[in-house]
Amino acid sequence: MQDVTNHDLLKRNIIKYSWFRIFTKRVYLPLITVQLVNVGKVSLDELALMVVISSIVQAALQMPAGYVADKFGNRRAIILGASIAVASPLLYAVWPSFWGGLIASVLFFGGYAFQSGAVEAFMHDSLTALGRARDYTKVMGRAQTYGLIGNTVLIIVVPLTYRIHHTLPFLIGFLSLAATVWLALSFAHPPRRITAQAQRPRQAARAIITAKNLALFTFAGFLAGVSNKGLEYRELLFQHVGIAVEWFGVIAAVGSLGGALLGWYVHWFDRLRPLAFYWVDAWIMALCIVLMGVTPSPIIAVIAVVLFTAYTRVRPIVLQSKILSELQHTYKATLLSA
Repeated sequence: MQDVTNHDLLKRNIIKYSWFRIFTKRVYLPLITVQLVNVGKVSLDELALMVVISSIVQAALQMPAGYVADKFGNRRAIILGASIAVASPLLYAVWPSFWGGLIASVLFFGGYAFQSGAVEAFMHDSLTALGRARDYTKVMGRAQTYGLIGNTVLIIVVPLTYRIHHTLPFLIGFLSLAATVWLALSFAHPPRRITAQAQRPRQAARAIITAKNLALFTFAGFLAGVSNKGLEYRELLFQHVGIAVEWFGVIAAVGSLGGALLGWYVHWFDRLRPLAFYWVDAWIMALCIVLMGVTPSPIIAVIAVVLFTAYTRVRPIVLQSKILSELQHTYKATLLSA
């Protein structure tokens, strides 16, 4: 009876994770700059400084946070990360200034560092306990689908409340992140193996930093940088090929919805061996970037951007699945955080 109960609780983790994906995003994101500039009178230079500092904090915490998850438990790391981030939107509401914005950004991205890697490792442990480890890509992809659709709706609706009062979107954002804390607390514990090795930071570093892993991380890191930075210049591309500004948001939304659709079928990539997937991945990214860079056609440029946006929404899931299946060892969260 106990095994049946635990099995049912672990199955609920899958549903809860789908909701977690919806609420973990910043539903007030489009209004951060507006709030800080219009209400807090923050300069563009100060905004840039906030981005730099928060990025450094997140990068510095990434691997240590992964080790904390591996040592003390992924669920605890998720709860810690969600608890750190939950108050961040309130600062935009009550203290819209350089320091308020900086602390809010550091809290959110610092908390995200503890969740990144830990939540994926937690779900992999849950699926392993359910005998469904091979379904990792399918489960995570469909959770991404729900997350993108739900978050798209929230990002459209929540900013409309700004007209009522400039603090309201951030209060709703606080409730959204508070929901992630509640969901994290409600996650059921999957069985966890603890070894003496898993308790030693030096041993963890040696297990992660190997020649094979470094080669894989260098390749994956390069493509991750391309996927993250590749869309930063899409508006300039659209202007260059003569697309009207009012279409920019529509194209971005279509890309996100394309990612939601692709997330439902992303498990098809499981048919490829890791090396084959890495080649296909590189070719998809390269083809989209080349089309974006050389075409004078607005239609081709839009198609390339939409495909690139949709694919980069789900490619980390496949990459995580390949890494977890190919490099099996104790330090899952540390590995995924790297």
